[in-house]
Amino acid sequence: MLSMHESEDYKTVKETQKEYEDLDFYYGEVSACEGDSHSSRPDSSRRIVVNSLPPLPPPLNPTHLAIHNTKKKPSPRWRVILLSAIITIVFLILVIAIILLLLFGSRTNAPYPRISRDEVSNDAQSSNSPILPKKYEVDVTPNHLLTLLITKRKICLFEASTGDEDRSREQFLTEHIESAQLLYHSNLSHSGVPVHPLQFQRYVRSLGVDSDCHVVIYDRGQMIWSTYAAWVFKLFGHQKVSILSGGLLVWKTQMARSAQYHTDSGDEPSAGQGNFLSSWNQSMVITFDDVLLNTELRNYDIVDAQTKEEFSGEASGALYGHIEGAVNVPVDTLYDWKLNKWRSAAEIESALKNAGLTHSKPVIIYCSTSLRSSMVWWVLRRLNYDARVYFGGWPEWVVRAPDELKVLGKHIVE
Repeated sequence: MLSMHESEDYKTVKETQKEYEDLDFYYGEVSACEGDSHSSRPDSSRRIVVNSLPPLPPPLNPTHLAIHNTKKKPSPRWRVILLSAIITIVFLILVIAIILLLLFGSRTNAPYPRISRDEVSNDAQSSNSPILPKKYEVDVTPNHLLTLLITKRKICLFEASTGDEDRSREQFLTEHIESAQLLYHSNLSHSGVPVHPLQFQRYVRSLGVDSDCHVVIYDRGQMIWSTYAAWVFKLFGHQKVSILSGGLLVWKTQMARSAQYHTDSGDEPSAGQGNFLSSWNQSMVITFDDVLLNTELRNYDIVDAQTKEEFSGEASGALYGHIEGAVNVPVDTLYDWKLNKWRSAAEIESALKNAGLTHSKPVIIYCSTSLRSSMVWWVLRRLNYDARVYFGGWPEWVVRAPDELKVLGKHIVE
C-alpha cells in the first residue's frame, strides 16, 4: 500500500500527451463547455471532439497553370505583323534597286543622245558646220577643245597614227596640238581585228587614261584612223570619247586667227599611270554566227562599206564581193576626202535613205579591215542608229560562209 501511495505522489504532473501519435489527438478540439485544459478535472471527464481532415487541393494540370499564371504570354500576332512588314520593306528595296539599275544601265549603254530631225535639218544649212549638235560623245570643235584645255578639265588628247607609224611619229615630233600624245594604231588592232582587252588596258594606262577622263582624238586629215580609234575605245568600255572636228588642219587654221591656239613639238611628258578598266561592250560588235543567223531572221540591215567596185566584185587584186542581202554605202558618199570633212547632213541623209536604212532596225556594218566600217559606224551613231561592226568582215565571210550566201563578181563565177 505504501508503494502505491508513493508512486501516485511521485507523479505530480499530469500527462496529457499520449505516448504514440494519434491523429485524432492532434486534430481534436476541446468543447466550448469545458474549462481550461489545465483544470484539475480528471481526463475522463473531458470530451474530445474530432473533426474530419481538411480536403486536399485538386491536382494541377496545364490548363490550371495557364489560367492561374499571372504573367500571360504575348500573342504571336504582332510577330506575324512585324515579319510581314520586314518582308514588304525588303521587297520594295529590291524593286527600287532593280529600277535604278535599269535606268542608269540604259544611260550608260546608250552611246549617244537621241537627235531630232529638226537639229539635223538646221545643220544642213551650212556644209561647214557639224552634222549634229556639239556633244562630248560626238564631235568637239577646236573652240570647245581650247576651252577644255584652258579650264584644266580632265582631258586625254591623242593624235591617231596611220598605218605608217614611223611617218606618223616623225610628223608628231615635228608638230602636234599641245598636251597631245601619239596613239599607235598597232596597239589598237592587228589586221583589222581589235587587240585583247587586257592588252588595250595596259597600253592606254601607260598613256595616263583614267576611266573618268574625256578622250579626244584627232588626225591629220585622214579621218578613217581617228574614227577607228574612237570605235576601239568605245568597244573596250570607255564612256566619254570624242573626235576633234577638222583635226590638226582646222586647229592650225584657228592658230592664224588667235594666239590662244598652240602647238608643241617633241615628245610630251608622261601623264603617269592611269586606272582605266577595260571591258567588252557587246553593243559595238557582232560575230560571224550572228550575221549567219541574220540571213534567215533578217533582224538587222547589213551595210557593206566597201567601194562600189569591191561590192560588185569587179575590183581586181583580190576576191571581192558582198554578203547576200547587204546594201552598199561607200565611205565616199559620207565623207569628202578632198576637203577632209563630212558631207552635209542632207547628202548623208539621202545616202542612208537610198540604202533603205531606218531607225527602227539595227544595222550591221562590215568591210575588209574594219577601218571603213568605223567611219560608217561613227556617222550612224551620230544619227542615233543602233549600229554594230562585224570586224571579221568580208575576209572571214568569204572563207566560212556557205557559197549561196556569198555574192561574187561575174568574172569569178564564170
